[in-house]
Amino acid sequence: MQIDIDYLKKLLISFEDSNRAFTNILEFQEKGYDIDTEMFIFHMQILSDKGIIANELDVDFGIGLSRTGGGNPNWRIVNLRLTASGHDFIESLKNKEVWNKLQSDFKNTGITTLLDVSKKLLVKYLEKKIGL
Repeated sequence: MQIDIDYLKKLLISFEDSNRAFTNILEFQEKGYDIDTEMFIFHMQILSDKGIIANELDVDFGIGLSRTGGGNPNWRIVNLRLTASGHDFIESLKNKEVWNKLQSDFKNTGITTLLDVSKKLLVKYLEKKIGL
């Protein structure tokens, strides 16, 4: 499965829009996400893999996902939060210039590339903005 950067951005904004320092799987359902789709699961796992989201209590439940013997998803309700890296990443994705460049030139790249490029693009944008 490939990363859908539009979907990824939407997920990150859902984290950021929470009224608390964390969110959980029930809140994603309330926002209209189908938490049992492979699309949702894949993107949540990618965000977790790169340390963009984390279990609030840093216990052994990860993002709360396990699978039944038949491979069906089973969610434990754990509080998930954006890490500092996650806040940095969403900041860069919300920048219009960075977002447009990612959309046009980096749509089919991996998460590491998206993280690295978005950070560099934001730095370049800010340097230009302050006249460096």
